[in-house]
Amino acid sequence: MKFKEFCDRFLKVHKCGGCREILDYENLSDALCPECAMRWRIAKTESCPVCRQSAPDCSCMPKGLSKTGALSLRKLYFYSSKKDKEPQNRLLYFLKKHPNKRMASFIARELSPLMLSELSVLDANSENTVIVNVPRGHTSRRMYGFDQAALICGELSKVSGIPFTPAIKRRRGGREQKQLDRQKRFRNVRSLFEVSDTLAVEGKYAVIFDDVVTTGASMSACAEILKKAGAKGIFCLSIAEVGQNSVK
Repeated sequence: MKFKEFCDRFLKVHKCGGCREILDYENLSDALCPECAMRWRIAKTESCPVCRQSAPDCSCMPKGLSKTGALSLRKLYFYSSKKDKEPQNRLLYFLKKHPNKRMASFIARELSPLMLSELSVLDANSENTVIVNVPRGHTSRRMYGFDQAALICGELSKVSGIPFTPAIKRRRGGREQKQLDRQKRFRNVRSLFEVSDTLAVEGKYAVIFDDVVTTGASMSACAEILKKAGAKGIFCLSIAEVGQNSVK
C-alpha cells in the first residue's frame, strides 16, 4: 500500500455533503454518499410550474432579471425551505459555511454542462466569455472568511476552461439582501455593486453566477452594470432558484 493510499484510507475523513456520514474509501472523491446522490438526482427532476421542464432544463427567470436583457437562467434544482433536511439543501448550506473544494468541484461539474450548452448556441468560447460571481455580502464574508460563489466559480473555470474574473465589487453600505422582502431587495440593490475591471468584460459574454436566486434582484443589478461596462451578452447560472411562492 502506497503512503498516499494509506493516508486517504486511514487518516483523512471525508464526509457526505448531505447526511454528513463518513464516506467509504471508494467514495472519498465524491461529494455525496450513494443514497444522498440518488436523492440529489431526484431533486433535479422537479418540474418548473411555468415551462414544465425539469430544473436543469428550465431557462425561465424572474421578471426583473429578464428585463435586464439576460438571455437565460439555468439552475440545478428548485429551492424550498421546507426541504431543509434534504441532501440538496444541506449541501447548499454547507457550502455557505465551509470553503470545501471537493463540494465546490462537485457543483462545478454539475453546472458546467448547463453553461456550455447555453454558450454553444452563440459559439461563445474561452476567448470571448468570462465567468463572474455575485459578490458575497460583507457581513457574511467576515463571518465565514470566504466567498462561496467565488470558490465555485474558480472550480467551474477549471472544469469548463472558461476564465473566471471577480469583476464585480460589492460597495460598502446597504443591507443584507436575505433580510429584506421582494420590493425592498430591488430598492436596496440598485447601488450595491460596481464593475471593478471593465476590460475583463468589455466585448465578451458574461456568465453571472450566484448560489441561490430568490427574487433575482442581485443578479439583475449585476447584469445591468455588466451591460453598461460593454458585455455583449449575459447568461445567468445558479445552484438553486427559490420558487416564487416561497418569496415574501
